[in-house]
Amino acid sequence: MMSLVLHDGYVLDLIGPFYGKHNDAAISKAILDKYTELSVLCEDNDTQIVDRGFRDVAEEFQVLGYDLKMSGLLSKGDKQLSTIEANESRLITKCRWVAKSFHARLKKWCFF
Repeated sequence: MMSLVLHDGYVLDLIGPFYGKHNDAAISKAILDKYTELSVLCEDNDTQIVDRGFRDVAEEFQVLGYDLKMSGLLSKGDKQLSTIEANESRLITKCRWVAKSFHARLKKWCFF
């Protein structure tokens, strides 16, 4: 399942199910191609907080006018993120926890 969860835990939309062999980027690409409701639910310059699985479709989100936030990635040869990058990455991880906790509750629900 792919979800659109607000920062306070309210689930705005739940799309799926999708086959387990598809990664986040492939699912997002399929959603953006098939569904146009995302443009109704989100406005330009809305911040989309995603995990690293979405890095392959980051450009498509930016073309749609969304501000995409993702945990920091180390460049080749780097041993750690800068202080600013590490703090931003921590903040993004804290915000993503809301969606992760929703998915944990959904998986425990016996219906699925």
